[in-house]
Amino acid sequence: MTANGATKITGIIDSDGHIFERDNEIQPYLGEGYQHDHLLNFPFFPTLDGWNRGALGAPSAERLAIGHPDAAAWVRFLDAYGLAATVLYPTAGLGAGFIKSPTWFIDLARGYNNYVHDRFLKASPRLKAVALLPVLDPKAAAAELRRAVKELGMVGGLLPSIGLRLPYGDAAFDPLYAEAQALGTMLAVHGAPQQGMGFDFFESFGPGMVLEHPISQMIQFTSMITDKVFVRFPNLKVAFLEAGCGWAPYLIERIDQRAGGIASAQVRNSPIYFHAELKEREVLTCALSVIGEDRFLYASDYPHEPPSEVAEALEEFLAREDVSPSAKEKILRDNIKAIYSM
Repeated sequence: MTANGATKITGIIDSDGHIFERDNEIQPYLGEGYQHDHLLNFPFFPTLDGWNRGALGAPSAERLAIGHPDAAAWVRFLDAYGLAATVLYPTAGLGAGFIKSPTWFIDLARGYNNYVHDRFLKASPRLKAVALLPVLDPKAAAAELRRAVKELGMVGGLLPSIGLRLPYGDAAFDPLYAEAQALGTMLAVHGAPQQGMGFDFFESFGPGMVLEHPISQMIQFTSMITDKVFVRFPNLKVAFLEAGCGWAPYLIERIDQRAGGIASAQVRNSPIYFHAELKEREVLTCALSVIGEDRFLYASDYPHEPPSEVAEALEEFLAREDVSPSAKEKILRDNIKAIYSM
């Protein structure tokens, strides 16, 4: 996929695609105690924030054509747009941080991971996935991460960015970080909900959508850096996903000014990665100059983003002259292989 004069890159990997998991599809993978119709009277995952994304205006023909993509549909998408592989994340599961019952969270995470393994990972080696982790109980989350990596072949674990009572810098999460570091697997801080960050007063979806991802990432990044998670676990691989990267240089510098350079030191010395929106202009080149080429990741966000927008973003990025060929290769392939240990 290249335009005239554009860089040609093979083996492009999508670091963050999604599935539309549905409760009735997950239920068969839960334990025997959950095999009753009453369970489906209540949603498995808490609402992200009260906004039903599917009800926000009439969907375009392209979005309707996406439907409910299964493994075969995902492989067709990869083939159509020249992608070698993708790493799958949940959609409703991005609100898992609001789950209140540790027991239900543990059982749901296990069932979700078994479902993804059976329905997607077994269907094609080009489909990878991160595990849903019951982060309400960090020790149980560590055990589920190990099972998901060792038994199911998953390539990371999800840290929902909103909902928990403790931020990810808290030492309560150290058992999970120790396990992830020992396994050499990554953890992904990923947002989506709009609630609980100080802008619940918006009466339309758009303004909150602008803020939901970066604000939650900034909160968790600040917590993890100022509480020195990466000093305690210098080889822990963490990605901050789906917020672009423009916020990163600003926040690194701001923390450094108030805390003796601890942010730039931890980012420099530990494998901390950031999502790069391919259409980011000046902020992407700024982030590359401040942080370096080795820490940024491409993501399609399909099927949340329609195929035409995925194709357009790739075409335009490959043709850019303000991003070096080596940076393009790293963002689109090499850094993704590194963080997911592919």
